[in-house]
Amino acid sequence: MPAGDPQIVPRGGKFIGATGSAFIDQLSADIYLQDIWTSEGLVKRVGVACVGWGLSAALIQTAEAGEHPGETDEWTTANELRHMIVVDNPGQQITLGLPQVPTPLPNAVIPGIGFFMIDGSACLAHKLPWHHRLTITVHERDGPLRLHYHKHERRKDHGPEAPPLMRPKQKGKHYIFDKIIYSTQIQNCRRAQPA
Repeated sequence: MPAGDPQIVPRGGKFIGATGSAFIDQLSADIYLQDIWTSEGLVKRVGVACVGWGLSAALIQTAEAGEHPGETDEWTTANELRHMIVVDNPGQQITLGLPQVPTPLPNAVIPGIGFFMIDGSACLAHKLPWHHRLTITVHERDGPLRLHYHKHERRKDHGPEAPPLMRPKQKGKHYIFDKIIYSTQIQNCRRAQPA
């Protein structure tokens, strides 16, 4: 398929890379709630920010679609939409499949929503402890939404901004799926899965 053409993720899932967020306030925001190339009006995306060593936070961001495809005005965190994110956190992963091996970080994070300062803004966001196998889905009143992964450029610094969106002609991939699974460390492994 040509770069940028939407591809439905197969039943076995699809590895979509790392978030690249390991420093405080770094934001990964390449999961959208609609096709960013064809959407008009208010657009939404799932942002995952590093809020401390061993902990990230998931939030919904919104922006108005710009005049040209893929362009938006400034993204803002929509605390009032935090209920759309559903996080399934069955607990800490067992290292190497061996129950006797010490886990890298203590399971000291209470699941749920927390209050965080992310890049200078107050946010209510879902806690995503590292070294847990987490599944994120996004819901509206009618049920779960299909998610869209749009490839972004590689992160070049430790700044808080998400890297720019890649244009389809720049080999910007586009996958459509129902849930995203984080494994090992949040920033190290993400898999898109169908329902």
